[in-house]
Amino acid sequence: MKNGTISLYTFHLARTFNDPLDRVSEEKAKIFGEELQTRLTQQISLNNELITRLLHDTYFTDLTFSSPDKIDLIPDEIDRFNPSQFLPQNIQNINAAIGETTSIGQTIFIYVKVAYKMEANQALADSYVRNFLKDTPYKNDKITASNESNLLGIPLFEYFCQTTAISNTQEPVCHILVLLNYHDRNGLKKLGDCYQDIVELLCSYHKVKFVYQQAQLSYQAALKVSQEIEKEIDNFVLYVADKNKSLNNLSEMLEKLPLLALKHSNYCGELEFSLTTIEINHQIYKNYLQKLLSEGSQLDSWQKFSDHTRDIFIKQIQFWLNYMSPRKELGQQLTASIQGIVEIEQVKSDRALELAEKERDRQLQQTLQENERKEKEKERNLQTTIAVVAVGIGFAGVAATASPYLIKQVPDQKLTLIPVHFQPSFGLNPPHNLTLSVLFSLGAGIVGVAIAARTMRYIQKHQKSPIARIVNFILGNSQAQ
Repeated sequence: MKNGTISLYTFHLARTFNDPLDRVSEEKAKIFGEELQTRLTQQISLNNELITRLLHDTYFTDLTFSSPDKIDLIPDEIDRFNPSQFLPQNIQNINAAIGETTSIGQTIFIYVKVAYKMEANQALADSYVRNFLKDTPYKNDKITASNESNLLGIPLFEYFCQTTAISNTQEPVCHILVLLNYHDRNGLKKLGDCYQDIVELLCSYHKVKFVYQQAQLSYQAALKVSQEIEKEIDNFVLYVADKNKSLNNLSEMLEKLPLLALKHSNYCGELEFSLTTIEINHQIYKNYLQKLLSEGSQLDSWQKFSDHTRDIFIKQIQFWLNYMSPRKELGQQLTASIQGIVEIEQVKSDRALELAEKERDRQLQQTLQENERKEKEKERNLQTTIAVVAVGIGFAGVAATASPYLIKQVPDQKLTLIPVHFQPSFGLNPPHNLTLSVLFSLGAGIVGVAIAARTMRYIQKHQKSPIARIVNFILGNSQAQ
């Protein structure tokens, strides 16, 4: 075995769909790569070479470390490269320190020249990978190797390594490619000629996997919101069945539903964006894969990934969208239904308030009219009483004036207060002229009152009779005076 190299290919998303185009540039990609190189070379004291690219919205960094001259890169010596510095967790930590980008994946290339064809086998490739990971969290049995392929005629072995610390799908998988070049002296030249194609293909590969993981999160979030909306639907059904309905319950629903519907719509939008992104990158991946195949490569595992993307990733997201599509409308429909009921109930409430207000106004008007009627009745009774008394007084006055002419006057008659006498014998005293006049006047007054009262009752019952009009006219003139 001759000397070899270990290359770290990193892919960092530097601009999202909402970011301005000038957020990324080749110069910024270079600055990012140099910062990554500086931090790694502090821990890896080997010759290295840096290549950076701006791949659409992604910073690509290729940092290749070479083994010292005249030292063969054998599996037992691979730890001189300080493998833990290449692992995803360390690169993510460095990226977090640099900031402004999101790691979407990385690939470790182990390239070794071997002297004989028989050496370029799966066992040797396995030995390199296991020695590379022996002092890392990836030292376990969770190493998956694909069948032997060849990249531009060079034997290629692909590995997907997981750590036992992984507890969810968001933890990074260590992706390692081992190239064992045994017969082609121009192998590196071939790799150089197709370098951009390989980089573009790997970038699309990592984007597809990264975006699919994001789609899983979006679906889980959308499903959770969908379940909350369904709970509100159950509450709405209970409200409709409840005889003691309260608009307060609907108001609480209306406060929750718009936000839930907005969240659900946003998560569904993320799923649609993920689907579009995967479809685009899948097409890019297929294009570059076809180029490499046309150059004599045999890449069965890479072709399987293309098929998996088409048959699993894309169809799965389409299924999620189809599943969420009717639920996406549930929140909007429920909101519209509740708003309709609130409007109807509000109209009923306003109508009831309006009727109650009209009833209060009617009762108030009746009360005012009744009070006015009573006041008029009281005034009329007072006027009647005054008129009756006046007539009685008039009759009494006339009788008092006429009494001297109607009652015989007795000169020198004594006025006695006691109507009886006991001497010389018991008997009645003759009434005095004054007593007779007073009694005559009082009797005339009573007769006048009786006549006036009877007349006024007749007038009140027969308001339109001639006598009533005459009397009212007289009383009116009298009041006016």
